Amino acid sequence: KRKLAADLVAAGEFEEALGLLRRRLGIINAAPLEPLFKEVYWATCSTLPGPPQSLSLMWPMLSEGNLKSKEVQPVILYTMQNMLERVKEGHKLTFQGKFTDALTVFRSTLQAITLSVANEQREEQQLLEMIDICREYVNLCRLEVTRKGMDQTGPVNARMVELAAYMTCCKVQPVHLMLTLQLAMTISYKAGNFVTAASFAKRLIQGNFNNDRNKDAINKARQLVTVCEQKASDAHTLKFDIKAPPENFKLCSGSLAPISATEPTASCPYCGASYTTQYRGKLCDTCQLSEVGLNALGIQLRPI
Repeated sequence: KRKLAADLVAAGEFEEALGLLRRRLGIINAAPLEPLFKEVYWATCSTLPGPPQSLSLMWPMLSEGNLKSKEVQPVILYTMQNMLERVKEGHKLTFQGKFTDALTVFRSTLQAITLSVANEQREEQQLLEMIDICREYVNLCRLEVTRKGMDQTGPVNARMVELAAYMTCCKVQPVHLMLTLQLAMTISYKAGNFVTAASFAKRLIQGNFNNDRNKDAINKARQLVTVCEQKASDAHTLKFDIKAPPENFKLCSGSLAPISATEPTASCPYCGASYTTQYRGKLCDTCQLSEVGLNALGIQLRPI
């Protein structure tokens, strides 16, 4: 009776499931979903040994009902708890500085949630929040992977400072925000952008990080502010306003550059990543699933 995307995949109706996801989420790149479809399908399959010289009997794995019942529900592989464990793994990798691995985990989680099912409103809300969390961390990791992919042997250039600065505006956990502020502060100082470096140091000092574990980092930030205020200059002009509230910052997920407050935007119908209008009709670089700017129905995680 329930016909969510995960149910259709579990029943082997791959084409119908993909059609549903296209209508709801504007999917234009199904390649990342292919292995997920197979995992969801095989998770509902089991076999019973038959008599000698006969084939085994295929037996579906059900979470509710039985084969004689008209209303059955298959076992769901990508449960809310499963997704939560993946997010926790991504958080751990981010803290360890393994941004390439963290990017893979958060993006794959974002893709797997399309085949998740919520049993109640609370679970549905948690899954929707996970989409936002994964989007922010995918963008955070993309910024750092892009920065690390640049020539690290020469002097620090403006683009490196910008990418680090944009990371400090991603909506992430305080422990990860502190790491981004430390990174941006250090890179800005090395680039000769002392005013910019001081702004990150002040955010670090004034933020909710002042505890015994962060004592050394806070003291280092105070010392850097003193030095930077004496120099009081920036070697590079950046596409970043240090005086603007970080929560108002909007990143274009296509160009990895800021979007001005007056500039028209388009967004991904699934993950909600923001873009300038020149990316309308293109594949979302965050979830790598949906068409930017498409007006779709939206994700459904439980029956209405």
